[in-house]
Amino acid sequence: MNREHQLLHDIEECRELLNRKAQTSSLISKEVIRYSHKLDALLNEYENLINKHNWHKQKTTT
Repeated sequence: MNREHQLLHDIEECRELLNRKAQTSSLISKEVIRYSHKLDALLNEYENLINKHNWHKQKTTT
């Protein structure tokens, strides 16, 4: 599995965990905040990976 697919899998898994935890805990609980921060980091990493890929793709086609 390449890094993009792994990140998408991790994002979905974290999103599901966050949603489940948010249904049973306060939205400001440490665990919900921890999952939220992890999801943010995964989404940022994915966006950076896609932007880097698109930049390289654009650079090689010009």
